[in-house]
Amino acid sequence: MTARRRIAASIALAVTLLAFISACSLSSRPAWWPKAKHSATADAKASPSPTPVPVVAHPWKPGMRQLGIQVYWTENPNDASDAVVEAKARRLINYAISLNANSIAITFPFYTYGITSDTVYADPQTTPTPREIEDFLAVAAQSDMRVTIRPILNEDVLVAQNALAWRGSIAPQSVSAWFQSYQQLLLPYAQAAQEGHAATFVVGAELQSLEQAPEWSSLISAIHSVYTGELAYDENFTEYADGDQDLPLPGHNVDAYPRFDLPDSASVSQLTQAWESWIGAHRAVVIHELVLAEVGIVAVPGAYQSPGAWIGTVNSPIDAQVQANWYQAVCNAVAAENVQGGIYWWEVNFDADPANPIPFESDRLTFLGRPAAQVIQSCFATLSGASS
Repeated sequence: MTARRRIAASIALAVTLLAFISACSLSSRPAWWPKAKHSATADAKASPSPTPVPVVAHPWKPGMRQLGIQVYWTENPNDASDAVVEAKARRLINYAISLNANSIAITFPFYTYGITSDTVYADPQTTPTPREIEDFLAVAAQSDMRVTIRPILNEDVLVAQNALAWRGSIAPQSVSAWFQSYQQLLLPYAQAAQEGHAATFVVGAELQSLEQAPEWSSLISAIHSVYTGELAYDENFTEYADGDQDLPLPGHNVDAYPRFDLPDSASVSQLTQAWESWIGAHRAVVIHELVLAEVGIVAVPGAYQSPGAWIGTVNSPIDAQVQANWYQAVCNAVAAENVQGGIYWWEVNFDADPANPIPFESDRLTFLGRPAAQVIQSCFATLSGASS
């Protein structure tokens, strides 16, 4: 059964479940959801009217900026039905709409056995299934929300072997075997992206040590055989600074965590200038096409020197103003440098309830429930009006 057939049967149940699935770690319906209309005389005899589905005010079209949020999705063992997944998808899509977003990127983890392993795999305990991805896409389609599907290699086992290791430093014993395993992993997700009409499928993110491998060509061809949408590769921010050389696909998608030697007291103007210099180091055509595929900062003191250093800051005090100022500076620089590709803010967890962000306060990278969310809302309103 396709997701579009399942959605008709389950979306009403999904909405109803929002009031009853506290046992599934999903809290009540967010306060900003529209209320269903009831007939005072018919309540006892008829079901309430369906809750109206919010839609993107200005749906994305080619030539428009992608104005999006990153949703990080790890499987929840309590998500035992399509209806629960669809309910979570709906509240996050509604939240994105409330931020004036026209796009969402779904990032989800896959795994390897070590730095030199030739194998990658989906963990059934934490990796969403292709069917669940398809369910999300069906819900997003109801709201005209653009969606990018983005698998990313989890780094836990790498860091356990070497504190300095990361996904961009893996060294498989057999690169060919690694790509065969990777292709086997990706193809079902690419098929789900095709079935659900995802706008973009990311074939790799920050796999710096493998970027020059000849195996990318056959992998990309295999994905093209099942998915006809846009393919992208997300490079690390250090590569953007070095000139985007030898990437698996043409394009300018960057996971943007540049490091600036600025104190916590730096003004938004100073931060904006630093961002403008970093973005503006490229040719105008590159800047115009640039997509900041992942951009954010840990909301802690000292973060400007290492904005993505989440591992070492899990117990640091939260400084929401450091984060908010960074977000505003990024938005200012995107407008000033005429970045027309887009921007995706990192991140909101798939399980998070925007109406109750407290359980996710320990996540130093999230903007949920912090002043940075209001910056996003204002930023997207401005950038959507300035898009050309």
